[in-house]
Amino acid sequence: SAFNCERSQLLEMARQDAKGKRSKQEARTTPSATSGNKVSWKYFLLPFCLATLVLVFSKLQKSGSETDLGFPFPPDTRPRSCPKTYKYDAAKNKVSIIIIWHNEKWEHLEGTMSALLHFTEAAQVEEYIFISDGNKDNKEKELTAMSSKVKVFSFPERQGLILAKMKGVEIARAPVLVFMEAHCIVNREWLPPLLHQLALKPKALVMPILDVIPQQNWRAYYANGGGRSHWRYEWNLNLISTNPTGERSPVEPYTSPGTSGGILAIRADWFRSLKFWDPGMLQWGGDHFELSHKVWRCGGLIEIVPCSRIGHLFRDPEHRPYPVEVMQVVQNYKRLAEVWMPDHLNYFYRMKPEAFDLPVDGIEARHQEADELGCKNMSWYLENVDHEMQYEMSHICHPYVPGPDKCKGSLAPGRWTITQKGVIPIQEYRKRKATSDRRLHAEIEVFSSRAEEL
Repeated sequence: SAFNCERSQLLEMARQDAKGKRSKQEARTTPSATSGNKVSWKYFLLPFCLATLVLVFSKLQKSGSETDLGFPFPPDTRPRSCPKTYKYDAAKNKVSIIIIWHNEKWEHLEGTMSALLHFTEAAQVEEYIFISDGNKDNKEKELTAMSSKVKVFSFPERQGLILAKMKGVEIARAPVLVFMEAHCIVNREWLPPLLHQLALKPKALVMPILDVIPQQNWRAYYANGGGRSHWRYEWNLNLISTNPTGERSPVEPYTSPGTSGGILAIRADWFRSLKFWDPGMLQWGGDHFELSHKVWRCGGLIEIVPCSRIGHLFRDPEHRPYPVEVMQVVQNYKRLAEVWMPDHLNYFYRMKPEAFDLPVDGIEARHQEADELGCKNMSWYLENVDHEMQYEMSHICHPYVPGPDKCKGSLAPGRWTITQKGVIPIQEYRKRKATSDRRLHAEIEVFSSRAEEL
């Protein structure tokens, strides 16, 4: 303890006091240089030591009760100045929470669901939809025992993440869709900030800040230290997270060029109007790119909401519980490039040469769909949304391919298509973003202050 008290000493002192070895008068007397009364220093220290002991026991008891909740109890990682309350029509913003899983540990499934039940207002949830993608045991008995709102749909054979998500959306009944992964720990008040933003901007896709659960320890939880970072894509279409301003995380929501795709909220009517996903994409990989470009380029926007926090188990390929066919991912990327950046294909193929000869079918139907939705072109996206990607057009390089595109020097940290010289300077980024923000406020309806009745 803070006063270096041993528990045995405290108990012995208490026993002595109970036996009345010292008189009441002596216990009430204070030391005096003139009185000559002698009172043990232990009596002055006793209240402080007892208070400390109670505090320690209280924390231990609390820790034990948190363990009994069935999930690793997270620290509160929200910014201190987050609002205490949020305004939105609860009835108009009930949520269907969709969770796709394949070969996930029961510890992760149970923890994800337990945290959702603990930190989510029950009346706000219409249903929890678990899509078992080819698992031998769909855990229906265990999951439905946790909540009467759980629905389980099982594919007898693995269909892949994209088709499984489409099935989840087909089942969902609530006006708001929340996509969650099966290895997450939601934090305090994670949902209200997201619903508030959707009430203000019905055509937004909103995401929490993802805190870090390390792949080696499911019971650890660390605050995301990435500052004002956002999601975006390199020219090989790989997803990355960058912080081009170098700023700390704000309290207010801010825009992001992309979404990680796995953990987000979006209005169901807006999502379905965008006709997700391309059925030609198979298995795993690329759904986040289609989400990002359809939302931004077809009339919406993407925002990160710092007051919403969710812990995510980040895993490298060696720690995934399922195999990923790399060339299928590359084929999905080629399909996306052909549909969404036909005027910039040269940049993609320079960075992804292995995609060049892969076959893709049905591209014309996807182009027609984008035209019907009134989607803007890739140039608009580069000029108004992803300034880093635009800047990197003249700096891209490949770490392995010989010839003029081979990188000269070390790659920038966490990157595969540029060296450090290709990173946009902070002041250049700020200048481009300020200019584009003014254009977006004038062009896009969802950037206006218009909001539905709260």
